[in-house]
Amino acid sequence: MFRKICALALCLLMVALPLVRADAMPSDQYFVRGKDALEFLAQGKTDDALKKLAFAYEASGDSDERFLQFVADYLPDLNRKDVQREVAVCYWESATNQWLLAIPISEPIDDEVKALVLLSHDFDTFTGYAVLTWGEVNEGTAASAYVWWNVEYNAGTQALYAD
Repeated sequence: MFRKICALALCLLMVALPLVRADAMPSDQYFVRGKDALEFLAQGKTDDALKKLAFAYEASGDSDERFLQFVADYLPDLNRKDVQREVAVCYWESATNQWLLAIPISEPIDDEVKALVLLSHDFDTFTGYAVLTWGEVNEGTAASAYVWWNVEYNAGTQALYAD
């Protein structure tokens, strides 16, 4: 009897878990924080970027200084005054059990464009970072059951944005 109850509870939990994740979705502010931080980094305003990100690092040894060195090493093209602010995507990566917020540093016209990726468990706290190519981001979104585009990239389509 105990085994049947445990099995039933486990089945209900397995059914309910995706529904809980499906109900959660990133806010516009979540996307804006990432985009603002990327823009601040491009302008050399590292303190402002770090305030926007407010990392709660999970990996031992991670720090704001290591993040800034990582950006310098892996996003050398970021030292421009203009970065794209329209396109961003957030998707669930089941291998790491985290949300990935990917923001390409320039218009993602091909798969080699680099994207700053911010990791989170809850759409609120950034816990880590990475750099992926836009091709890798597209593969991740294709494999994910949960994907939210801030603005989906569509080459050649003009979009009007109000000031």
